[in-house]
Amino acid sequence: MSNDASGMMGSGRIDAHSDAEEGRTEHTDQVIDQVERVEESIAKDGGPTRGTLRDVADSLGISSAVALRALRGEKEIRPLLRTRVQEAAERLGFPMEELAAEADHNGVIAVLVNTMRNTWISDLVRAIRIELAATGRSVVVVPTRRRVPEYPVAADTDAIESLVRLGVDGFLMVSDLQDLENALGATGDRPVVGIGCSRDRAGRFDTVRIDDEVGQGLLVDHLVSLGHSDIAHVGGVGSVVARERADAFRHAMERHGLSASARVEPGDFTEQVGQTAGSMLLRGSQVPTAVTCANDVTAIGVLAAARSAGYDVPSQLAVAGYGNTSLAASGTAELTSIDPNSDRLGAIAAQFVVERISGHDVPVRDVAVAPTLVVRQSSSAGPRAEDRFKRKRISVD
Repeated sequence: MSNDASGMMGSGRIDAHSDAEEGRTEHTDQVIDQVERVEESIAKDGGPTRGTLRDVADSLGISSAVALRALRGEKEIRPLLRTRVQEAAERLGFPMEELAAEADHNGVIAVLVNTMRNTWISDLVRAIRIELAATGRSVVVVPTRRRVPEYPVAADTDAIESLVRLGVDGFLMVSDLQDLENALGATGDRPVVGIGCSRDRAGRFDTVRIDDEVGQGLLVDHLVSLGHSDIAHVGGVGSVVARERADAFRHAMERHGLSASARVEPGDFTEQVGQTAGSMLLRGSQVPTAVTCANDVTAIGVLAAARSAGYDVPSQLAVAGYGNTSLAASGTAELTSIDPNSDRLGAIAAQFVVERISGHDVPVRDVAVAPTLVVRQSSSAGPRAEDRFKRKRISVD
């Protein structure tokens, strides 16, 4: 359906209720309920309470494009819908002062990434594009990882400096970039906002990150509720974020009194290492009944290891990922995963960088966005009694 059609449908729905007093009241109550639900969702983040363009649209059941045109006061949007959208935006704390007509800016925001292989990046970039449309800005995605003989991994500082010379407004940094200090130095005086980076970066520049303590806690709570106690984690290697997620897993296990069985098998964010780590877990002397992973790609590797070792998922081994990417949702994986709320991560980061570009002199901000658990087939069963008995015997022997 086109945006124009969506706008007509959304405005028609509101105008239809205006034909009768009872209908108008009923619709108004519905809108208030939706806005309240969005407000509650925003409040979970524990940072500055602010709505995004998508929050405003979702609260009224319209598209982001229609919400943007309504906020700009464009004439093809009916007056009643414009009023509803503006009221929702004010109530949700959307930064109206950043709104601009599309022709008001020719600026570009550069999104710096380590690699283009990460499927999570596409979700983030989509959210960033939607939010930046409100300010007339566009997005360019730039891989910054460069391999050179002298260093194992180096930042492509030439590319970043070229972006500065071309006049980009600012930078969004996805995750902790390799060779971070050189990468930051190449950005010059342009504002930088981090997305999905580690807690260690908080305080240096604005950061919008995933609350991994909540995320790993949700996974462990889910698995324990199914009867799992021998739970392992694959991760902790390759970045500070990986180590933080491993620590969060340990904390969640400790909360359930399971510290003694909180095993962390070293692994990074790749499928190959995930498969190797999974094989180590399944061929060891103490085999877990469930495994959480640093990301979805690693979890795909663990699933491959389970198939090779003859373990049925989920009846003999439950597996969970992190990121809720397209890999997790695929019919072959059906992977339980943590949804990091990429729409909100990208949108809030986009707002922050625009505010910095506009000269807002505020203290450095750090927002931890609350993730949610998406349960799929890979963790739909608890451990079988005979499996627990066999594994305990192996451990004792």
